[in-house]
Amino acid sequence: MEPVLGTLFARQEIFNGSGTVCAYELLYRDGDSLHANISTANSLEGDKATSFVISHLFAHLDLELIIGSYPAYINFTRKHLIEQIPKLLPSNKIVIEILEDTFVDEELIGVVLSLAKRGYKFALDDFVYKDELLPLIAIADVIKIDVLNLSEAEVIDQLTLLKNLKFKGKLLAEKIETRQHFTRCQELGFHLFQGYFFNRPDLIRGEKISENKTHLLRLLTELHNPDIHMERVEEIILQIPKLSYRILRLANSAALYAGKKIDSLLDAIQQLGLIQIRDWISLLLVSSLDDVAHSVLEQTLIRAKMCQSLARQTGIAAPHQAYTVGMLSTLDAILNEPMPTLLAKISLSEELNKALLHRKGGIGQILSTVEFYERGEFEKLRDFNFPQDSFISAYLDGIEYSNHVMQLLD
Repeated sequence: MEPVLGTLFARQEIFNGSGTVCAYELLYRDGDSLHANISTANSLEGDKATSFVISHLFAHLDLELIIGSYPAYINFTRKHLIEQIPKLLPSNKIVIEILEDTFVDEELIGVVLSLAKRGYKFALDDFVYKDELLPLIAIADVIKIDVLNLSEAEVIDQLTLLKNLKFKGKLLAEKIETRQHFTRCQELGFHLFQGYFFNRPDLIRGEKISENKTHLLRLLTELHNPDIHMERVEEIILQIPKLSYRILRLANSAALYAGKKIDSLLDAIQQLGLIQIRDWISLLLVSSLDDVAHSVLEQTLIRAKMCQSLARQTGIAAPHQAYTVGMLSTLDAILNEPMPTLLAKISLSEELNKALLHRKGGIGQILSTVEFYERGEFEKLRDFNFPQDSFISAYLDGIEYSNHVMQLLD
């Protein structure tokens, strides 16, 4: 029998034209559903999933922890719209997504108009023009177009129709896969963007890795040498501007729980321990690069902490190694080089290399699980025999940890 998965949710970034996060879409599923987000094909299942998001995310969890100051795009079923369930949520914190297969009639249009008058914003998901959508187009603040599954000619047709209808809202391009895709969508007039390109390596042929990044790789190699001495760790810290200050801030933050005060780098190293200080320095080295996207750093922290939490809960890998793999797993996106090329320059153990290159071993299994979770590919979690309640707790741990560390990095 396949394992039954509990209710799960994750967030996916929505970016503006500068590549900066400006909102999140909440991906979720309930019970034994196989898919992230809801569908009117199974309205009862969709109602349950949306009910979970409302009752747990907004009533039992700290919304600020999950989405910060950004709005959350949330799918609603027709039933919940008719019952005006969105009114239970603050109008300034959500964007109501109307799914492409929602049945549109006078009753639904009336409800949407009523909610819009109360200040709620609307997005039409997976938009493809139909005559019955005309009243909703006039109300919508955002129209989302799947630019991966439509040809460019089909996308242009949709944009032309919207222009002729004098649509004044924002256009969101979904499923951006490459830089070329992103650039072309900007040229076509899209304002908002969603897709995994933003957290993937941007490999540009002929672009050489900068001296600053080469230096970073040399330092990472040294840090992961099992025979490194405390004195050398201190020297590495002193090589990077602001690193000493940040390490002291992080160490003092950690020391608060023990009632201690950190006054020197050596105190910091001793307080945090070599394993933790190595991970912190690796993170701080990466964050010292000027061209690293804020969203990639956030993803790195969430992933590393989630890997660590799952390792601790399942016992199939050492938590500190799982954290390290989670953090290094985005190195290709940060340095814009293929992972095999980067790992050839860093002396890691065979176990860590297998996890990062092939998702093998206990650590690799955890990393795969976390990546599926991040993407909302919840059906693939069935392949991993992890406790049902471990996913959300590990994910929330990751978000809370990321928020805390990003504040310290500022």
